[in-house]
Amino acid sequence: MPAFNILIVGGGLGGLVTALALSLKGHKVTVLESTSKLQTIGGGISIQPNAMRVLDTFTPTLLETVKAAGEVQGEKPMTFWRYNGEFVFEMGTRGSFYDYPAMNIHRANLQKVLLDEATKAGAVVHTNARVEKIDDSGDSPIAYTVDGRRWEADLIVGADGVKSTVRNMMYPDIKLQSYTNTYRGMIPGPLMRADPELAPLLEKPRIYWGPHRMVIGIPVQKGAMYSLECNHPGDTGTAGEWNKKGDFKLFLDTYSDFEPMIKKAMTRVIPDSLLVWKLVQLPELESWSWQSGKVVLTADAAHAVTPFAAQGHAMAIEDGAALAECLARAKSTSEIPQVLKAFETIRKPRVHHIGALSQRNEHLWQLPDGEEQRKRDEGMRNIPMGAAPAWDRKHVDETPGFPPDPRFWPWLYGHDVIDFTNRRLDELLK
Repeated sequence: MPAFNILIVGGGLGGLVTALALSLKGHKVTVLESTSKLQTIGGGISIQPNAMRVLDTFTPTLLETVKAAGEVQGEKPMTFWRYNGEFVFEMGTRGSFYDYPAMNIHRANLQKVLLDEATKAGAVVHTNARVEKIDDSGDSPIAYTVDGRRWEADLIVGADGVKSTVRNMMYPDIKLQSYTNTYRGMIPGPLMRADPELAPLLEKPRIYWGPHRMVIGIPVQKGAMYSLECNHPGDTGTAGEWNKKGDFKLFLDTYSDFEPMIKKAMTRVIPDSLLVWKLVQLPELESWSWQSGKVVLTADAAHAVTPFAAQGHAMAIEDGAALAECLARAKSTSEIPQVLKAFETIRKPRVHHIGALSQRNEHLWQLPDGEEQRKRDEGMRNIPMGAAPAWDRKHVDETPGFPPDPRFWPWLYGHDVIDFTNRRLDELLK
């Protein structure tokens, strides 16, 4: 397998995991990050079993390093509640079904681990390197940064997030879809632990379902902080602006009919940490690759979705691993366009189905009180999310229907992206 010179635009989670995957394959990888230092957007996230499997495949120690940077006490089941405090159901631990657990981690901690591992594997990260133009008309694509530098490569990967500059060069008229706002705030863990009423919130992640609103509470940094993400309608946030300060009084008023414990927790949010933005979803793109086949989009730049499937970061991790496997099949630079087409063919059905799941959940999880809401709750109690008691442990290759299709959760959480990608490559590249 030849080693290619690969330029990655974007130093977020998607860019760094792609840099790691490609560096481990022996490629020369350079990451261009537009900001002066690597930044994170958001608080705690849950890494799902399908993503944990990939991390375990990369290096012998990476998975344990990630666990050490997050919640090392073992998998904590997610619990679901109605906004009035009525318990709905508990999502069981997924490790027993899918060999890998889900775990909670702060985005900043995960980003640092990926940065350390990528640089250890040989990737070079440049900050203050904002790309303003890409020329793919010659034999090799060239990126130009605003400071006048010229970066030539065999392949340019646009992993620069939902506001992707690389994508906008390809699709200047694409508009992000935006319907829901979210407040994000952080609460010091010791402050909650000292209050007997709030301490139970640190035991397990919670999701509260309310009419047209939803609250997600996750303990992160080994309980040092508690992350709140609170969804609501309206125009409090701005699409593509993630550093807008939230109005604290409006924040509290928006959830004034929620149960007392979570309302009390909201009053403990560090005011300076309260941000508000609009959740966005990217319309389905006709192609992720430029016509030359020398520039490709991945992760949120290619298929950003709202967070109601908790799979955005997992799809970025899977993309990075799949792209590395696809490029391993190219014997020369002339074959890169062919393997990029295969990459799209393999990845698109999965990421688009998960995007549809996120939209479906966004509706179901924010139903107003009534018959549809009662049917939802009863259905969830009977068949909890993530459960796969009848699964024969055979890999689910074909895209299933949505739950209650019994194949769905094994297809989502039991996915082995590296094995699946290579089996599909064997078929596509005959």
